Amino acid sequence: MTVPPAFPRPSDGDDPAAVLRALASGTRFDAVDCSGLDLGRALATPGEPRTFRRCVFSGARLRGARLDGAVFEECVATGADFAGAVLDGARFTGGRLASSDFADADLADAVFDGVDLADTGFRGAMLDDARFTGCRMTGARLGGLRGLAVTLTLERCAMQLADLRGVGLRGIHLKGVDLSEADLEGADLRDAVFEDCRLRDAQLRNAKLAGADLRGADLGELAPDAPALLRGAVISPAQAAAICAALGLHVVP
Repeated sequence: MTVPPAFPRPSDGDDPAAVLRALASGTRFDAVDCSGLDLGRALATPGEPRTFRRCVFSGARLRGARLDGAVFEECVATGADFAGAVLDGARFTGGRLASSDFADADLADAVFDGVDLADTGFRGAMLDDARFTGCRMTGARLGGLRGLAVTLTLERCAMQLADLRGVGLRGIHLKGVDLSEADLEGADLRDAVFEDCRLRDAQLRNAKLAGADLRGADLGELAPDAPALLRGAVISPAQAAAICAALGLHVVP
């Protein structure tokens, strides 16, 4: 299959229309720069999955684009607009998508591996069976997810300051996830398992934690309201002792 040639930046004199025509008709792209372009119409038709390698989509509009099964390798899409895009089964490997917007996008079965997703928005997105591994998700916004978010996989991700208010993650198994200072207010974490995770200074007000296994979580310095916030959760003897200490109690063996 022929790989289209790399395009220079449209701002450097290339015709943006040529870029759009290539995207509409091709399936494999290397080092194509689509910065600031509106790609919704060019990518509106579903077909054979497209592969993008080292392409740039910074500030581009991909609203409603049909990118089922698309592959993004080491691409840069900072500030890109993927709102309402269909990315079912898409795979993102490496690259930077910081401050991008996936609001209401279909990301079922999508895979994000080693991607910079800092400050990225997923409000209203479909993340059934989506998988995030080794991603930087500092400040990411996952409120209001659609579908069965319990099937979401999060492993070795940095999610400090992330917004997960009201997210339904019942039964999820988190591995190596740093949720320090994350906002989990009202989140459904019943029966969730936290393995080698950090919850230091996380906001847990009104979170549902019945049956949640927090023995593998670093809870940080506990405040006197910890017993109420962690009601129903499974904790270790060391964590229980820390809670007693926060209450001013001395546990004597």
